[in-house]
Amino acid sequence: MALFVDNLYSQGPIAPICQIHEHLGVWSENRWMGFEAEYIEPVPRSSAFLIDLVDIVNQGAVGTLAAAAAIAGQLIPAVQVNANELFHARMFVLDDIEAQLWQLTNMARFAPRGGQSGVNLWTEQYDPMLATTTFWVLGGEGDKDVRIGCTNISGAVLPQARIGFFGFRYILKKDPQVHANARYIPAQGT
Repeated sequence: MALFVDNLYSQGPIAPICQIHEHLGVWSENRWMGFEAEYIEPVPRSSAFLIDLVDIVNQGAVGTLAAAAAIAGQLIPAVQVNANELFHARMFVLDDIEAQLWQLTNMARFAPRGGQSGVNLWTEQYDPMLATTTFWVLGGEGDKDVRIGCTNISGAVLPQARIGFFGFRYILKKDPQVHANARYIPAQGT
């Protein structure tokens, strides 16, 4: 079995991980699953994919995020996908916060053994294309419930805690098994 995993976290601009009619092996729910890409479309940076955690927590009412305060992981409908879809995304922040990502119930992403990394205003300075923020959301297989939380690292009260997403949306057809020439991607950690 060939294992194609090159360029998943490419330092260049985000690009599709496969072409239409190519095969993917997706790691989710502690197993590899096979899919064929039937459709691919870009999801550019836009207001539809810019969320404000302060607004979500306060359900649209005016609110703030105190200095050093945290917002626990919130379900983000903007990055949920349908059962036959995959969202290949990168994330960025617009306020002086550090955002954390979880998939499934409490599976931290960007989390080596020593702790969970976050995305903050400095991330884009060191990683201009945001490659290290790459993640995948596979719909219908248990990990479509992406949760985002954040911590105010500014030292001041913040009226907003904005996080944005961009990338590619794929419509997939399930294969009975992982194809021999599939490109492998980690839709969730282990």
